[in-house]
Amino acid sequence: MNRLTTLQRMLLVEETSAYTYVTLAQLPLLSYVKKMADHREEHFVPEEIPVEVLAVKTVWEALTDQEQKYCHWLTAACWAGSTICLDQTSPYSRTIFDMFQKLFHSHSLDELKEGVDELVWKRFLTYVVQFYGNMGNYLSFGDSKFLPRCTQEEFAKIVLKFPDPQVEALWESCGPHIFSLQENERELSLPPKGVSTYYSDNITQEDIDFVGEFLNEKKIDPENTRLWKLSDDVYELRYAAVKPIVGEESYKGKTIKFVSEFSEPLSKVVEYLEKALPYVANDNQKQMLLKYIDSFNNGSIEDHKDSQRWWIKDKGPVVETNIGFIETYRDPAGVRGEWEGWTAIVNKPMSEKFSVMVSNAEKLIELLPWPKEFEKDVFLRPDFTSLEVVSFGSSGIPAGINIPNYNDIRQNEGFKNVSLGNVLRAGKSGEKQPFLLEEDQVPFDVHGSEAFEVQVGIHELLGHGSGKLLSVDSEGNFNFDRNTINPLTNKPVESWYLPGQTWNSQFGGMGQTVEECRAECCGLFLCYNKDIFNIFGLDEETGREVAYINWLSMARKGLMAVEFYSPETEKWRQAHMQARFAILNVLREAGEGLVTLESDAEGNTAIRLDKSKIETVGMKAVGDFLRKLNVYKATADVKSMTEMYSAYCKVGPEYLTLREEVLSKKKPRRVFVQAHSEIVDDKVVLTEFEPTYEGYVQSILAHFPQH
Repeated sequence: MNRLTTLQRMLLVEETSAYTYVTLAQLPLLSYVKKMADHREEHFVPEEIPVEVLAVKTVWEALTDQEQKYCHWLTAACWAGSTICLDQTSPYSRTIFDMFQKLFHSHSLDELKEGVDELVWKRFLTYVVQFYGNMGNYLSFGDSKFLPRCTQEEFAKIVLKFPDPQVEALWESCGPHIFSLQENERELSLPPKGVSTYYSDNITQEDIDFVGEFLNEKKIDPENTRLWKLSDDVYELRYAAVKPIVGEESYKGKTIKFVSEFSEPLSKVVEYLEKALPYVANDNQKQMLLKYIDSFNNGSIEDHKDSQRWWIKDKGPVVETNIGFIETYRDPAGVRGEWEGWTAIVNKPMSEKFSVMVSNAEKLIELLPWPKEFEKDVFLRPDFTSLEVVSFGSSGIPAGINIPNYNDIRQNEGFKNVSLGNVLRAGKSGEKQPFLLEEDQVPFDVHGSEAFEVQVGIHELLGHGSGKLLSVDSEGNFNFDRNTINPLTNKPVESWYLPGQTWNSQFGGMGQTVEECRAECCGLFLCYNKDIFNIFGLDEETGREVAYINWLSMARKGLMAVEFYSPETEKWRQAHMQARFAILNVLREAGEGLVTLESDAEGNTAIRLDKSKIETVGMKAVGDFLRKLNVYKATADVKSMTEMYSAYCKVGPEYLTLREEVLSKKKPRRVFVQAHSEIVDDKVVLTEFEPTYEGYVQSILAHFPQH
């Protein structure tokens, strides 16, 4: 018995209780070993990742020479800036990226593969594709660290196969960190509970709030910054800018220093934007690019805001783009933006239905369950287009976008909605889906894509595009009647946004998931409307079936959301999935058999949605919940929002048990291989790549030829 290893003893104890020779003193160790093994399994990359092409060649060939060159240089700018995402993800993402780029630019995949076991090679390349697809070693959708399935020794043999001092030095720096999974490394979060490169390791929430107060007083937006704590009394605010920034200010007995960073990638962004200038289609595009250039040169968010003002004025362009520090999902405090740059070509036939939706927007918004006093005084009709993505340089690719996120612009000047058509169309598998009843499998497969398109359309335009923030400016002027009645209390409103306060500054990290929840609820609330059916070309029978699948899909996603909850930290890692989980609980709470969870003889859980009760029980439940979300948001009522939303997001024993089933049935998220353009003999040549691991690596090498 003494020859048995601890692991062998652990396995014997695990298999049968008949083996009693393990001492009680060993049990805590065995429990720890098993717990660590379970954690590692949850963080391993899948055995295989679906790779899909973002097809764009057909619409690309319809562009003029001028439009192709405009799109080409914008695409180059998007990719040049996207390496910033590496530094915004983890301390070792850039080193890993540099190592892979040096390795694959120096040696072909065939050379590296030669003599390597087939399974080991596949697992190595799966990790590489997962890393490139997320621009870092943490999932962009879920914020958890992922690990290779091959061993560190097997991984090293491939990386170090050919002598190269640079690769060897990079491996020595990052190799162990690729495989490590300490408790504080498992997910992106505020240190010490997790990893965040938006902040120094010694930062606290109190520090973030303190600097946030300073920024609010100075009316400085923090989207393009990172924050370091140099000592108890000294902070360093790092602005993304090409030009040096040097300065400091005293605030309440402490010092806040200002410096710049990311000069190298942003200088390339500026260079490529300047090369795009000769090919603009109009003055709006020219002024937009000039303001982008000013913003990235000087680190000015005000200049970036001006770029967005010109952008929303550029109605119906053939080539669409947006660049900057946009979404704040990955910042634990919810205020600092991740780099995002994309270019796309407008799909005119698909855009026509969205144009009709915009024309009907005021009428549809009136149907939402809150008084007109809580809606914008004037709905600023946005551009709403369906786009074919040419490039998306960030850590992930969404299905739809509603920007800019600057509330002062959104409320008073407008915004744009885009639906990413070639992203929406990708991924229909025809496979049997978990957590659905057998009777729902075929309708879900037939109408799933249509339901998603309808939901995205309503979510972006009527969800994110609706609602008013009640506020007072620095001169004491209110943007609402002080006698406005709060429909939740039947008393005059008692709170609003003060000068310098924004949605993000007040609601912080919770704000993103709450806003996604509000938009998702708008999709559910309006998808049975006959005008929506007409807009999307659906007759009433088909429209009702699509709407049913939309509700069913939302409930299913709510159940599957528990994958993105970390029991150890009691933290949600993904804003959209947390929102869907809250909605599932709203639907279950409604009762009357609207939504129930059933289990078959094999223990497979499925969602049953009573179609006959959606428009009665379901609509009332969602409407009541949506009204609260909108009113709490409008009145800056952080306390009430936190109490309500936290209750719906609480993961109890039932869901923790279901989480094991969800994890066992989860499917890997696909990655998109994107086309690459280059200028040859004064003509832009577009190259698409095969939807394989090899094709994906080739595309990355093309996008980043200098690394």
